[in-house]
Amino acid sequence: MEGFLVQHATRKQTVFAGMTALLIVLTLAIAAPRASLALPAVGPFMPMCALTVFTTAGIATFLLGAQFTVTRQPVLGALGGAYAFTALTVALQLLTFPGVFTPTGLLGAGPYSAAWMWVFWHGGFPFFVILAVLTRDRFARRPSTTHVGLWAGSLIGGPVMIGAVLGGFAIYAQLPPALNPASDAGTFLNSTTALVIWSLNVMAMVVVLWTGRLRTMLDLWLSIAVLACFTDTSLNLLSTGRFTVGWYLARLFSMFAPGILVCVLVWNVTVLYRRLFEAHASLLQMSVRDALTGIYNRNYFNEQFHKEFDLARRHRLPLSLIMIDVDHFKQYNDAFGHLEGDACLVAVASALTGTVRRPGDFVARYGGEEFAIVLPDTVQRDAGAIAERAREAVLRLGLETQTAFGCVTVSAGCATLTEGNVTGPDELVEAADAALYRAKGAGRNRSHL
Repeated sequence: MEGFLVQHATRKQTVFAGMTALLIVLTLAIAAPRASLALPAVGPFMPMCALTVFTTAGIATFLLGAQFTVTRQPVLGALGGAYAFTALTVALQLLTFPGVFTPTGLLGAGPYSAAWMWVFWHGGFPFFVILAVLTRDRFARRPSTTHVGLWAGSLIGGPVMIGAVLGGFAIYAQLPPALNPASDAGTFLNSTTALVIWSLNVMAMVVVLWTGRLRTMLDLWLSIAVLACFTDTSLNLLSTGRFTVGWYLARLFSMFAPGILVCVLVWNVTVLYRRLFEAHASLLQMSVRDALTGIYNRNYFNEQFHKEFDLARRHRLPLSLIMIDVDHFKQYNDAFGHLEGDACLVAVASALTGTVRRPGDFVARYGGEEFAIVLPDTVQRDAGAIAERAREAVLRLGLETQTAFGCVTVSAGCATLTEGNVTGPDELVEAADAALYRAKGAGRNRSHL
């Protein structure tokens, strides 16, 4: 079964994603002219946002990697690599940012290391997304189950290694100030570095839309994540410094980009758990039901009858068992065929089920044309009345047959557990079966105690 993320999106999901995209575009359009408007400074805001991005990107990496190991679809593993790259680069940016942990940043960072980590983060994520979505149709075969771990290590570990190399380069190479050191992003929209970053984000949106055409859940929400990253990048590049409208909104969208996909992935896990529960419940139901008649089968009878017997003996309560057999069923099969014979058994099972009314009572197909009715806390007299009611219910079906009675009939034998009369459940079954054969020997279409 295909994974939830690559299933076709419903109309409702498409509309919701479209409304989300429209809200992001409107926010960008309204905020862009006011991006440099100064707002009150909130010092912990940036590290809080960076920590949130690191956490959500890490969760997205784990969930995408887990889905890849199950579905073996390279696009999921490659997207996990894109988010792993994001988690690493944002962590390095936070560690090297001046004034967060130390006045100059940790790890021996230079004055522009944090700005360059922002560049690698906002340029690397769309770059790896482009590579990921291009893998969708590039593999004729999925990785084998024996090699899926190696693939996961390559698809996710590769971007992490590249991020580590770029981080070391940004920290120790003493790079020049490609971006405004007054902010952790930049303001030089016309600079080559800014243009490259912005172009990568635009290309990512185009490639995601072109390859997926918004057909699946993955296409929908990946396009939203890329749009959020584009908005984050644009507002950062339009801001003149920290604690401005653009700066604050950019950080919110930086959290939204991995966060929205994490929400979808968690929803995916919830849906899968629900389907697993429903499938398990269905299997349990199938395991105790007779495939033809829909009533309980022999396995359920054996298990439940033994439980009822032990319970009745422990609490010194009566337990009655009625064994029922369809009279001359072989002749009915020979005369009308097996399909009509099956229909006859279904009708008889339905009639018998209608004769039991308490929650603890149940009807089971014992085997072939033989049925059993288990009646906890029922004395022999009441069991005999129920057996008669069951016989009459089948008689009222009026299923024509070539016998002396002119229609399908049943014979029934009853046995009841009373204190000390039987020692085990098998003996009670034998007693009911013996009563059944006495009823058949007496002419059929009758019940016997």
